[in-house]
Amino acid sequence: MAPARAGFIAWYDKLAAFNVESLFSRHREPGPPRTIFLNEDLPPEYLGKNNKPKKEHIYTTNQVITSKYTIFTFLPRNLLEQFRRVANVCV
Repeated sequence: MAPARAGFIAWYDKLAAFNVESLFSRHREPGPPRTIFLNEDLPPEYLGKNNKPKKEHIYTTNQVITSKYTIFTFLPRNLLEQFRRVANVCV
């Protein structure tokens, strides 16, 4: 087993592994397997007392968000896009 790096080398390793784009991407863990019921009612064991699906049977939606920016990410992402090409950095 290699000894743990300390001091400047450990700091440099963290800096070298840093990726700005990872700040703006979402990574979700895969959920439990699903059972799809087409044109039939949900089984009674899927429903709670108020005749609504139980919490363990409610999954995330298939919503797709195509916007590139939000209010909080506009400036950092815009600057990242502008200066990621060498021609835009040099004067």
